[in-house]
Formats: sequence, structure tokens, C-alpha cells
Amino acid sequence: MSLSLSFILRKIINIAAICGGSYLAILFASFAIRRTLIITSRFEKKQDLNRRLKTVAPLLQSLAKYVIGFFAVILVLRQLGVDAAAILAGAGVVGIAIGFGAQTLVKDILTGVFLLIEDSISVGDIVQIGDLTGTVEDIGLRVTRIRPFSGALVIIPNGEITRIANFNRGFTRAIVEVGIAYEEDVDRAIQVLQNIASQYREANPSKILEEPTIHRIARLDSSAVILRVILKVAPKEHWGVERDLLYLIKKTFDEEKIEIPYQKHVVFMKDLR
Repeated sequence: MSLSLSFILRKIINIAAICGGSYLAILFASFAIRRTLIITSRFEKKQDLNRRLKTVAPLLQSLAKYVIGFFAVILVLRQLGVDAAAILAGAGVVGIAIGFGAQTLVKDILTGVFLLIEDSISVGDIVQIGDLTGTVEDIGLRVTRIRPFSGALVIIPNGEITRIANFNRGFTRAIVEVGIAYEEDVDRAIQVLQNIASQYREANPSKILEEPTIHRIARLDSSAVILRVILKVAPKEHWGVERDLLYLIKKTFDEEKIEIPYQKHVVFMKDLR
């Protein structure tokens, strides 16, 4: 009886030691992952470092947690007298069967790995995937979560991501087109647009990276001469810049008496009496 009790106590102590050691190993792995990312990214900008930590660190920490947890379970089962070799062999057979039957899952995971390795997108980036534009909230090995302007969280399997437009890398361009009537002086309208764009750049030096460009006549429509303004702007700023310019152009054109044509409908009332 005494031997049996001491045997049980030894097993309990071993299991507690395995659980405690696994917990400490997970904490150490999480710390080591963050420190490694910080050291390897010490020459990058602080913004890039924060982006990398938000994107890669949670994934690697989760992976480390699952790996350590798996081996901890195997060690606990061995303490309970369960044949761990048989479990591993069975897991290998099941893994092969899943590999043959879940090719889509394997494709999702491989695509997710390459997305992270190539640093194509990161958490917090504004991207366009297909016809969906939104902010990346999470990148996993199997799925990527994006929240568009509507607020709904969209979950995309990584295997379906074939083309990405990332608005957070390098620069973007704000492109604004405005139509004027054929009767208006084109040179005068171009000069007004140039003044608007230059003044806006002076007022927002952090947003506008280069001198604005006026493309003069972009095209001739049926009822308007289309002028185009292009500004090279900081990442993800082009939407706000375009809205600001449209407001300033409308306001200035009204003050300068430059006509912006629009569709008009003429209704003739016929006296049926």
C-alpha cells in the first residue's frame, strides 16, 4: 500500500513538473521570439518593427505553444502508462490521410507561409484583394482576416489570395479628374487647378511627397473637357487627399465662375385640354 501510494505521488509530481516546465517553456519561447524579431530588425524603422511584431510574433508564439503542448501531452501520457509510440504512429497515419484528402487546406497553409516569409502584407496594412478593400486585422497560416470600411470582418482562405494591392508600402497617387464646359478657357482652368494643388501641398507637407502634376486635357467627353490632377502622396493617404481636392476644386470653381457641366433635363408640359 505504501509502495503504491509513493508510486502515485511520484507520478503526480512528474506530471506537475511536466506541466510547469511546459508553461515555462512557452513563456521562454514567446520571449525569445520577440527578442529575435527585435534583434533581426534593429536596422529597420520603428514602424516596420512594430508591424513585424504584430504580424509574425503572434503566429510564431501560437506555433511554439502548440508544439510544446503536443510534446507535454505525450510525456504526460507516458507517465500514465499509455504507449506514446503507438499514438505517434497513429498520428502519422492520420496525417497522411488528411494530407491526401485536404489539398485545399495544404494550399491555404503554404500560401500563408509564403505571405509571412515574403512580408507581402502585415497587420494594419490597407490592402485590396480582388474586389475587397480593407484593413488587415490578422494573418494566420490558413486564413487572413480583413475588415473593410463597412465594418464587417471578412475571412479569406489564404489559398484564394492570388493578387494583392498594398496601399501601405512606398507611396500612392491621388488622381482627381474634373470636367469643365467647352466654352471655358482651358488655360485659365489649368492655372486654377495648379494653384489649388500647390496651396494644398504647402498646407499638408507630410501628405504630399512631390510637386503636383496637371495632365491638362485628359480626354474630351461629349459634354465636358476633362482635366486631371495627380499628386504623389504618402501611403494610404490618397483617399483623403482626393476628397479634399474635390471639395477645394468645387469651391474655387464656383468663386472663379468656371462652369462644371452636368446633365440637365428639359421637360415640356403639353396642354391636353
